[in-house]
Amino acid sequence: MVDSTTARANPTLDSLRLENLHTNLEDLRKQLTLRLVLLLLPTAQLIILFYDSPVAFPVGMVFFWFSLTMLGLTVLWLRSEHHTLARHLLVWGSIAAIILAMWLFPHSWIPYAGIVLVFSNSLMVQWSEFGTAVLIFLAAILINNLSPGHNYDWGSLLGLLILAVAIAALAVRTLYTTLDWVWQMHEQSKELLITTQNQQVELHSLIKSLRIVNDIRERTEQELMLAHKETQKARQLKEQFAANISHELRTPLSIILGFSEVMYLSPELYDPEPLPPTLMRDVSQIYRNSRHLLDMIDDILDLSRFEMVGFTLKKEPTNIANLISEATTIVGNLFEKSEEVNLVVNIAPNLPLIDTDQTRIRQVLLNLLNNAQRFTEVGSVTLTAQHVDNDILISVQDTGPGISEEDATAIFTEFYQVDHSLSRSHGGAGLGLAICQRFVKAHDGRIWVESEKGHGSTFSFTLPIDLSKVTHTTLHRSPLPASEVKPIQPCLLLVESDQQVSSLVTRHLDTFDVVIVEKPAALADMAELHHPLAVLYNVQPGQQVDTEAIAHITAPVIECSLPSQAWMASSLGAVASLTKPINFDKLTEHLAQLPSVQEILVIDDNPGVCQLVKRRLERDYHIHIAYKGRTGLHTMQQQRPDLIILDLMMPEMDGFAVIDAMQTDPDLAEIPVILLTATTYIEDTLAQYGNQVKIVQTTPWHPAETLAFLKSVLAGLRPTPKEFKVAA
Repeated sequence: MVDSTTARANPTLDSLRLENLHTNLEDLRKQLTLRLVLLLLPTAQLIILFYDSPVAFPVGMVFFWFSLTMLGLTVLWLRSEHHTLARHLLVWGSIAAIILAMWLFPHSWIPYAGIVLVFSNSLMVQWSEFGTAVLIFLAAILINNLSPGHNYDWGSLLGLLILAVAIAALAVRTLYTTLDWVWQMHEQSKELLITTQNQQVELHSLIKSLRIVNDIRERTEQELMLAHKETQKARQLKEQFAANISHELRTPLSIILGFSEVMYLSPELYDPEPLPPTLMRDVSQIYRNSRHLLDMIDDILDLSRFEMVGFTLKKEPTNIANLISEATTIVGNLFEKSEEVNLVVNIAPNLPLIDTDQTRIRQVLLNLLNNAQRFTEVGSVTLTAQHVDNDILISVQDTGPGISEEDATAIFTEFYQVDHSLSRSHGGAGLGLAICQRFVKAHDGRIWVESEKGHGSTFSFTLPIDLSKVTHTTLHRSPLPASEVKPIQPCLLLVESDQQVSSLVTRHLDTFDVVIVEKPAALADMAELHHPLAVLYNVQPGQQVDTEAIAHITAPVIECSLPSQAWMASSLGAVASLTKPINFDKLTEHLAQLPSVQEILVIDDNPGVCQLVKRRLERDYHIHIAYKGRTGLHTMQQQRPDLIILDLMMPEMDGFAVIDAMQTDPDLAEIPVILLTATTYIEDTLAQYGNQVKIVQTTPWHPAETLAFLKSVLAGLRPTPKEFKVAA
């Protein structure tokens, strides 16, 4: 409803409301005029019809009837064209008819009929109720005085007329207010209808948008699920690639590392006389770089198999000067071959110890030095290390062609090449600097390049110093031993005899002090000695831990299933399983457990591996060699060996088929076998046995401890999406 204050403040709205009220009243009066005329005409006919006249021809009644009839017909005729005139004629004509009836007929009730006219006329003409009452009252007085046959009760007539006028006036005002309210409600209804229609349009538009969004969401979901499937497929291909590349890399690397290790650590196997120092230095370079390459291969394979977004750092207190010396020694041969380029090393004295992953930082240094040497044709490469603020700043400056500003902004991007031409003279895949950036950032450091085209380049990176471990040179001229500055880390006991699993856990749980327990029987003593935070017990799925070993352990025991070479050996009935490159110390331990072994048959399709095993073991054992699975099977059938060292991956007849054939032959089934493989068969093993994680807590936990533990565990979980079927 429109507020009256608002209406008064808005003249346009007020005039519109009055106009609408007038229009509604006119419509009401038109309808009322028609109804009163239709009531008047039948009433006139009924009066003349039922009038009981004392004379034969009542002139007065006929005249009254004629007057009423003519009044009704005239009003009816004027109503369509001259409604206002017809309305006024009906009002004042009906008053005249009452006065005429009062004059013609002596009945005392006739003036009281005027009360009805007061109400009807008040609706027909504004303020006419007052005129109707006054005229009827005056006519009654006049007729009563002029005609002795009329006798009216003035008091009652006056009182009833006044009451009728008051009621009529109040009723008309109420009608006006009601019409105003009705109009306002009508206007509000129209506004609400318009608003509702607009909102309905908006709602339809919103519904349409929601349908579009829902369609997009469903398509996006489908695309995401397809992408997830593709990712899973890519992951499987990556794992397969990792297994294949592991074999392809480890096999030649095992030969290089094995022979270089023999020559470097046991040169007496070749000649009782000492080898020349120059040769020993070269062999040590081969051995050291092979070890470095093996560490990187292990890290790459771990990242691939376990789908880790980043990589783990095995930080330890490091003398950065020694690490730089090792790196420059490795690349020294590159600069010795070039007479035009010199390597200059400037290391500030008394650099503090810093916690770094030596393999990663060594690789950063090697990448930067190799790049500088490749791009510098004449001049020098200068490596500088100094203490700046709270960082160790290491820079590699060259006098090469330099880098443009555009290339400098993208040079740390993977696969980016400064020289894009097909005939570029510098090798590389564009990964070295990207890898350097990741390794430096993982140490919370920064790496950047400063260069100008034609004036050489300077690559710099920083490694932060833990100030709590810095040795003040005013008190000590040399750093404290690493054991004194090493931080105290929570201790974990790992029950596992497989060195690869132990190395894997140690590398990835680098914030803990992982203590290896090879035999479960020693677990109780080790727990009493080290007071571990928890015990990690690696167990093959489907098997149980040694309950006696953990019976008196108060720390939580976490049973997990990290694939072990022992699982492969156990599943194939072998004595042990070794991964290439062969750890001959481990092989020697297994051989020591078989004292009756003298004749050993080595079955491997790689002659280098066979020659390496023969070179290491021929002093104490008789070594026989077979380069194919069928040849090895035939050899052992001809002359039964005491032990077989068997490679699993061979063409035609692989190691699995050789073991199957041995188990079907009673004479060969009992021969002990040591397996060799360049892969770890993690996926196949887990697919065969499944996986499990189980936590055993012998001492009760408080509910708060349980909830805190659950919170930590659940934070590391990832949701597994449902399979999404795509319609054909």
